[in-house]
Amino acid sequence: MDEMFPSDVARLLREGRDGLDGHDAVHVRAVGMSGSPDEVVAEVARLERRALVTENVADFAHEPDLVLVCVRTRDLPSGGAQAARLAALLAAWSQDNPRPYLGQHWPT
Repeated sequence: MDEMFPSDVARLLREGRDGLDGHDAVHVRAVGMSGSPDEVVAEVARLERRALVTENVADFAHEPDLVLVCVRTRDLPSGGAQAARLAALLAAWSQDNPRPYLGQHWPT
C-alpha cells in the first residue's frame, strides 16, 4: 500500500473480512519506507512479487513489469470509513484476479 492510504487497510486485509482469507498486505509505513522515492517502492514491490496499490498512477505508469492497482481516494468515503471500504474493494479485486497481469488495474 502506498502512503496516501491509511495503514489500517493493510491490517484489515491481513485479518480477512466477510469470510475471505487474509492477505499478505503491507503498508509502506510498516516497513520503514515512508517518503521513499517511487522508484524504490516499485523496486521493492517487484522484488517481493507484490501488487502496488496507489493513487499516484502517473508516478508508476512507466513501470511495465509491476502489478499496479489504481484507486482514487475521491472514490472512497472520507474519514474512518475509508480503510474498511478500501480493504473490501481490494479483497474483492484479489479474489476476482488471483493471477493479475502486469500493468494497471482499476478495481470498482
